[in-house]
Amino acid sequence: MKSKLFTPGPTKVPGAVLNAVGQQVLHHRSPEFSEKVRHVQDELGRLLQTHNDTLLFTCSGTGMMEAAVANLLSKGEKAVCVNGGLFGARWADICRVYGVEVVDVVLEWGKSIGPEELAKVLDEHPDAKVVFVIHSETSTGSLNDIRALAKVVEGHDAVMAVDATSSVGVHEIRMDEWAIDLIVAGTQKALMTPPGLAFVALNGRAWSLVSGSDLPKFYFDFTKTWKRLQKKGQTPFTTAVSLVYGLEVALAMMETEGWDNVYARHQRMGDAVRAAVITLGFDVLPEVPVNGLTVAVCPEGLDGNRVVRVLDDEFGVRIAGGQDRLSGKVFRIGHMGAIRERDLSMVIAALERALHEMGHPVKAGAGLSALQQVLLGTM
Repeated sequence: MKSKLFTPGPTKVPGAVLNAVGQQVLHHRSPEFSEKVRHVQDELGRLLQTHNDTLLFTCSGTGMMEAAVANLLSKGEKAVCVNGGLFGARWADICRVYGVEVVDVVLEWGKSIGPEELAKVLDEHPDAKVVFVIHSETSTGSLNDIRALAKVVEGHDAVMAVDATSSVGVHEIRMDEWAIDLIVAGTQKALMTPPGLAFVALNGRAWSLVSGSDLPKFYFDFTKTWKRLQKKGQTPFTTAVSLVYGLEVALAMMETEGWDNVYARHQRMGDAVRAAVITLGFDVLPEVPVNGLTVAVCPEGLDGNRVVRVLDDEFGVRIAGGQDRLSGKVFRIGHMGAIRERDLSMVIAALERALHEMGHPVKAGAGLSALQQVLLGTM
């Protein structure tokens, strides 16, 4: 049975994007492909609401996280890493590999950092060059208020670097207006493109650190990539040509829907799925939840990993289990990108059936009823 994807990444890829990815490839040094690259750069700028440079790379989101560290810092310099989950911890791990001094701001999983808390950390570490933060922490479902945090960072003369891999296309980002210095993201989540393509946008404050960085870099050299893109509309190395085709179509689909409509749809879907799982007796982990996924906390005696297996094996619905310390304690339902409101009934109905088969008490149709009440605006 072919599983229906409700994971927080990779996500369902629309047919139009798959058709684009399946086209015969252009040569990556051809004028035709350069035109596509420039078009995609422009579209990404509109998505992020920025006039800053946007650079494409063939890698995952983690590759862009590493690239940000390697390009912004020098060995022995200090960085603040907001660590509220698996991916926040990844910023700190990458920094340590490169010999960067880490101020590891460890949060309880499910918590978000407030601007006052970040200001206190920066007051204690005025020599910190960069603050690394996750916008949407995929492991916990927590959302950080990057607009408020960016104001704090700007006032402390540091540079703010944001991983927006699971938030871009779900939550609005106004890079220029909010004074965010650097944003990295992969395209395999709400941007509805198969894994393997990522991008970074950076402003003048971020570029000023790039020019002074002494950390080693070759493939991930922002300056080299910028020069090639500016001059020829090409990346220095072989680009994931087919994924650029797909991303171009995916961004056009979202722009046709309208960005405000995209964000409102994700808000409705997030509210609806949260209402459904709460009605079925689960707590939602994060205090400030993202709209792209729901992280449900399993009661004592229920194994979240088994919920994932039963859904997949018996009903052909694939969700995700908990990561790291949350393994077996939660399950995660993705509802971003190509997922539409009509798809949600499938995953909630399957969840009710799976829980019943596992002997977990559920009232038939309770989750579906809560879901539909939110979608219909009656709850």
